[in-house]
Amino acid sequence: MPTRLRRLLPLLVLSALSTPARAQREGGSPPTQDPFGRRETPVPTRAIGNYRSHSYQNGTLTIRSTDGATLRVRPWAEGVVRVELYPAGQPVRPDSSLSVVQAPQVRTFTCRPGCDGPPMLAEVARYGPDICSGVFNTPAAVELHHDCYTVVVQKNPLRVSYQRAQGETVAQEAGGAFEQLGGAGGTGVSFRLQPDEHLYGTGSRALPLDRRGRRLILYNEAHYGYQNGEPTLNLTLPTVLSSRGYLLFFDHHAPGTLDLGATDKNVLEYRGEGLRSLAYFIVAGDSYAEILSRYTALTGRQPLPPRWGLGLLQSRFGYKSEAEMLQVARRMRQADFPLDALVLDLYWFGGTRQQGDFRWAPAGFPDPRRLTRRLDSLGIKTLLISEPYVMRASLNDALVRRQGLVGRDAAGQPYTVESFWAGPATLLDMYRPAARQWLWEQYARLKQDGVAGWWTDLGEPENQPADMYYDAGPTRRTHNGYGQRWASILSEGYARHYPQERLFNLARSGWAGVQRHSVFPWSGDVNRSWSGLQAQVPIMLSLGLGGVGYMHSDAGGFGVGPTDPELYTRWLQLASLGPILRPHGGPEVPPEPYQWPPATQAAVRPYTHLRYRLLPYLYSLAWENAQTGTPLARPLNYGATAVQADVEQGLSAEELAAGLADAWQETGNWQADTAAMREEARHDAARARQPAEPTWSWSTNASSAWGAEKLRANRRQAFRRDNAPSLTDVNDQFFLGSNLLVAPVLQPGQRRRNVVLPAGTWIDFDSHETLPGGQTVGRPAPLHHLPLLVRAGAFVPLTRYRPSTALYRPDTLQVQYFADPAAGTTAFTAYDDDGRTAAPAAYQLLTLQGVVAGAQASITATLTGFAPPGAASTQRVIELLLPRVAATPTAVLLAGRPLPAEAWRYDAPARNLHLRFTLNDTSRRASLTVQGLRLDLTPARYLDPDALTLEAPTERTLRGRTTLRYTVHRPGPGPSLRLLDSRGTLVRTLAIDGTTGAHSLAWDARNAQGHPVPGGVYWAELAGQRQRLVVLPPQP
Repeated sequence: MPTRLRRLLPLLVLSALSTPARAQREGGSPPTQDPFGRRETPVPTRAIGNYRSHSYQNGTLTIRSTDGATLRVRPWAEGVVRVELYPAGQPVRPDSSLSVVQAPQVRTFTCRPGCDGPPMLAEVARYGPDICSGVFNTPAAVELHHDCYTVVVQKNPLRVSYQRAQGETVAQEAGGAFEQLGGAGGTGVSFRLQPDEHLYGTGSRALPLDRRGRRLILYNEAHYGYQNGEPTLNLTLPTVLSSRGYLLFFDHHAPGTLDLGATDKNVLEYRGEGLRSLAYFIVAGDSYAEILSRYTALTGRQPLPPRWGLGLLQSRFGYKSEAEMLQVARRMRQADFPLDALVLDLYWFGGTRQQGDFRWAPAGFPDPRRLTRRLDSLGIKTLLISEPYVMRASLNDALVRRQGLVGRDAAGQPYTVESFWAGPATLLDMYRPAARQWLWEQYARLKQDGVAGWWTDLGEPENQPADMYYDAGPTRRTHNGYGQRWASILSEGYARHYPQERLFNLARSGWAGVQRHSVFPWSGDVNRSWSGLQAQVPIMLSLGLGGVGYMHSDAGGFGVGPTDPELYTRWLQLASLGPILRPHGGPEVPPEPYQWPPATQAAVRPYTHLRYRLLPYLYSLAWENAQTGTPLARPLNYGATAVQADVEQGLSAEELAAGLADAWQETGNWQADTAAMREEARHDAARARQPAEPTWSWSTNASSAWGAEKLRANRRQAFRRDNAPSLTDVNDQFFLGSNLLVAPVLQPGQRRRNVVLPAGTWIDFDSHETLPGGQTVGRPAPLHHLPLLVRAGAFVPLTRYRPSTALYRPDTLQVQYFADPAAGTTAFTAYDDDGRTAAPAAYQLLTLQGVVAGAQASITATLTGFAPPGAASTQRVIELLLPRVAATPTAVLLAGRPLPAEAWRYDAPARNLHLRFTLNDTSRRASLTVQGLRLDLTPARYLDPDALTLEAPTERTLRGRTTLRYTVHRPGPGPSLRLLDSRGTLVRTLAIDGTTGAHSLAWDARNAQGHPVPGGVYWAELAGQRQRLVVLPPQP
């Protein structure tokens, strides 16, 4: 939402010259001081007492302590356990959670022998009568076994740990659960950290990906013009994901703190303010994908977006009239930029003083329905902003106050927020049923005007006095849940009144589980600066590791900073390969790409086109997210997803397709009966493999348990490999899906950058050069190019470019298969449906599987499901491209017979092999064999990484002082840093530190003789890299 320009413009101008927060670096150390700059008085605590007795009933282990407290342990789902503390005097209460939607499941005891028949008397005598329910009472602990995990409750003192079946500890309390005795009171718990443990998640923060060593506040806050280093932003999460294979979820929305080894490097501590009890979940798994799948099953998964939501959504502060919107639409098309939506800021209802009207401003928008119809005819949707504030000048002020729909003071009277930036206002009570109903009625009425999506802004809320009250309590108690409750108004309204339509909600705030409300959050009003840009990759990845898969930014930067074509170019390139592409900004710098110079447009346009070509890939990632919770953008140590793991087990394409159809049906996201699809897929699998070879066995006998545990052990080994030290805190790269590695350029003037490659082989998406993995390489990055790499063996589905998703044609799919003998068997499943229906009765899964052995490539394509309604054809034409082919193959076979000559060709200059075949209702499986295949696997040249990177200084425009920053990648003596004037004359030389890591040098705008330099343009130069500096003249 727009920065408050009318009141803050003088501050914004000054802040453009102020020192930005420190830029992030790979492996950067945490701050030595409290990141909030706040001094807090330590609050005394009281730990829970020792064990007195226990009981087990209905799946719950209840421990009573010597001090009268109650500790409850409840296995919730496979790999998921809930722990609750009720201090002395606090009764056990029914479950109540803002975040959890999954009911506790009946768990089975499968990993210990002796419980598939009458229990042995000796076991009963030794461990107690509940052993066949999984409860074992020993002198030192009470153990509760479920699935293949064990909760161990140490008796004296009471401490909880969570173990795998073989005794490996997943998570372990350190000081245990406790009460806070001072201040607002509350509860908390601490956990033991291992020396090599990395901690992720915790929500939106402009901090490096690894949060260990920091103390963080759980309280959603808006910080305008933020940059790198801002520790608390608009969507914090009470979740911590560990590289040791577990996630901690503290199931409260009260204000809190997470001490992630800041006070004691070996201890993680959570404290919740004002809590009378404590509840947390441990979610364990053998991969990040499995952990997030279990966590999002617990808190709800994100429904599929409408397909147009993955297109370019153009926004600004703000479009003021119908004529302006139509002009933007026309100019975008004329400049050859795609466009799927226009997002209206507050001018659609008139301006800041009309917040809460929920009425179109008749001067600028005389006929809203005509406008939305015209835009729809162009393939462009209309989105509207709304805020939770109702101005005292609003048409609805008297109504919301009279009906009690807003926050109240201690006397129960409507509370006026006098300090709100736009003027005096009230704040809607998102917890009050009557307020929720009234607000939904406003949305439902506007939807009749053709509005396709929503922009819910200021939902922290950004200005919420502490002495305001709501139905659910005072501000501090309700603050973090406010945005979540607001989002649920739309999701529940759509579920009741538009159950077949997908919701799209651009929201700025929320809490754990917000993803289930079809929220597509953005990272707030970011500074238009390189520091602001650098913050976006770890923000996006951290939200993804908390179950929120669509975090994005105001592409181009929102405000404060000056016009910078290079910054805009690099930001749009990054955003084009992220979950959501939404250029946005204040009025002082244009956010629309066509308004920039031709060179900038030429550098941005190919990446917006590439995004639209990648729609089949992106839409499949959205489906994977809806099915499993895996985010679209992933850190480099994310590892294999469920489908990749299945491929490693040796499942065929047919079995993958059948399993995926089953799994998707089981998620409950579809209302249609897909039994026919599943039966057909199983029939195909039976034909393909005679006899069938079962890969999974769900029986509880010892051999199947042993096999499953062996598979889990293999996955844990892969998990440790994926968490190699070089991959655990990479803040400037990410995976888009499993197959694409994106290395955006985040430093000004950078034309070559180092790229960290995970193990395996990688291929340049554009040049098709081969890059051996497990190392850091240097890659060219001219202004028009962003390094984009593909995993060897990957299938990447694409489509022809069209300027709107409304023109998307699913009947022809262009698939690039990056065949490689070292990749083994690989697979990808592409998903497609009509792109708009919330529960489509028809959808298709295209599973592609390939392997190269010797001089032969074998490729299988299997189609499952039915063509979406309205499809131009029931058939799918697959145009398959294999790059890096050194010569014409000797033969290409389809189902063992030669593929017709017109269906394949070899492009010698490009070294590409093109194949074409068709799948339809009568031919749903194609097996291709390429014989005599010669691949060019020669590694690329000039891969040496840069020894040094000169980074953006703290101040590019300065009067008196700036800090020059650089990172040493290879230790050793290096060149000096030189400062040159605009003519290239040497002004000063500074010696650098040649040790590995991040370094800085202060320059006081003086020359070698110690005299102040004249105002003008200067250059910092190091190892051939330059950063531009502007020295302002001295003030008179």
